[in-house]
Parts: sequence; C-alpha cells; structure tokens
Amino acid sequence: MVRVLVGSQVAVLGLVGLAAGLALRGRRLPLVAGALVVLGAGVGLALPPLAIDAYPTTYRRPSVPYQAASIASGAALYREQCASCHDLGGAGDGPAGVRLPRPPADLRAPHTAQHTAGDLFWWLSNGIPAAGMPAFGRELSEEQRWDLVNFLRALSSGYAARGMGPTIEPDRPWLVAPDFTFAVGPTPPRSLREYRERRIVLLVLYDLARARARLAEIAGRDGTLALLGVEVIAVPVHDARDAIKRIGREPRVLFSVATEGSEAIAAAYRVFATAPHVEFLIDRQGYIRAVARGNGGAGDLDKTIAEIQRLNDEKAPAPAPEEHAH
Repeated sequence: MVRVLVGSQVAVLGLVGLAAGLALRGRRLPLVAGALVVLGAGVGLALPPLAIDAYPTTYRRPSVPYQAASIASGAALYREQCASCHDLGGAGDGPAGVRLPRPPADLRAPHTAQHTAGDLFWWLSNGIPAAGMPAFGRELSEEQRWDLVNFLRALSSGYAARGMGPTIEPDRPWLVAPDFTFAVGPTPPRSLREYRERRIVLLVLYDLARARARLAEIAGRDGTLALLGVEVIAVPVHDARDAIKRIGREPRVLFSVATEGSEAIAAAYRVFATAPHVEFLIDRQGYIRAVARGNGGAGDLDKTIAEIQRLNDEKAPAPAPEEHAH
C-alpha cells in the first residue's frame, strides 16, 4: 500500500512536469523527457502490487453447480486424496504434510474462499510443484475436480460460519445454502431452489433416536409456521427410505420428511455445523441466516418463530446467490 501511494505521488509529479514542459517554449524537450522518466518511475512503483496472478482457468465458470450432491462427492474425494496432507478438517496439519517442502495450506482460512473457483481448479489439475502438491488432472475427472472445488468452498465458508447461531443478523446475508434435491415417498423429486422467492425454509437434520420430541414440537406448530411462509424439510442424518414409517403415528407429521437424497444433504450441510441435531433457517433468497445446534430435545420454538418473523420484516432482501461457486 505504501508503495502504491509513493508511486502515485511520483507519477503526479511527472504529470505536472510534463504539463509544464509542454507549456514552455524554450528548452521544452529536456523538461518533457525528464517528466516522462519521472512519470514512468511512478507508474512502475504503483502498478506491480496491483497485478494479480491469473491462470487459464481463473475466470472459468464451473461446469458443476454448487449443490449438496457435488459437495458430498467432493468431501469423499477430499478424504481419499487430500486429507493425508491437509488433515480431515482442512487445518493443514496432516501426517504426510511434514515431508513437503512447505506446510500445506490451511484450507479453512478465508483465503480459500477469496480465490476464484477457477484458481482452485487450476491448482487441483496442475498441482503446485514448489509446495509439493501433486497434480490431479489425470487421476480425477473434470467433474470430480469441480466437486472438490465445491467442497473446498463449503469448507472455508463453514469455518467462517462457526460462530453463526440461532439469531439472524438483520440485512446481512452471506452464507449461501447449497441447493439440493430430495423426494418424499413416491412424490416427484423437488429442490431447495424451487422455494426461492416463495418460502423460508427450516431445514432440520435429525437423528430420530434423539429428535422425536423436537419433531413433535415442530409438528405441533405446523399451522403457525405455514402462516409465516415457512416450509419445513426434515432430513434424517442417515439415508432412510423408510424415514416416514419410522416416525410412526406420533408425532403426526405434515411437513416434508426426505426419503431420498438425505445422505448427500446431511453430508454437505454438516460441513457448516456438526452437532447431533441442527436446524438451518434459510431465507427466501437462498442464504443460511441462522443455525441452531442441539441434541434434538424439545426446545423453545417461539425463539425460532421470532427469527422467522424478523426475516419477514426485512425491507431490502439481497439478490439470490449464483448457482455456481465463483
């Protein structure tokens, strides 16, 4: 920053000298030449720090959308290909990393999300020889590499969201909710994206052994939630095609219980929160606005309803996020 400031000031002096040289009638050439030298020096000082590294794929649009299925696939690939160096949690302290020329990057850090998706794709495809990172361009398909990119973006965002709690920050949406597809019994598949601009979504990741009381509490307020424009989607943390049957007659559930797609949804959204029972409040634009973590016991649903009302009261909703990571 100091270099940019000094360079810009030198460039201004050069411009002043150039203007003066052009205005004079006598000895114009030496003054103009000197001014051009000063101007060039100033520009040379100021511009290099503004330059950024770019690769052939830096601004390439990902061919795989930022969706739960892709993130879940990327998580599995990460465990197989990357965790030995970067650690399962992405902290960069995996056991194989000690043999590398320099420590592996902490993939949870903000810099991961600050790079473009195309940058990450390039490094995955071609490696980083100076750091000892291998290239995966031949070992993994293009789709698999984009899955890894989507997982890495989710990992970094999830680490940044570790402080997000059950209370929304008004008018400050930033955490994109990955799209997902699910089915309820024999009904046609539907996606989270279908609710944009229409409904707030309360996404509930539950373990039935722990969460029966909480599901009963939500079921008991189903009418209130519907009036507030809320769609409840309950997702068992283990893929269970008989999820509805396992709930049984009590509690009497009228909201959606995913019987297909739950495994990918749980794997992706647990990147953002890992408690036994998690509830995500997703606004109409597709952003996660609050995260409630617990054990699945009955809680105070009135607090959740109050946060939903605050979402309904927001005056200037943010534009919907892009479907692809950038």
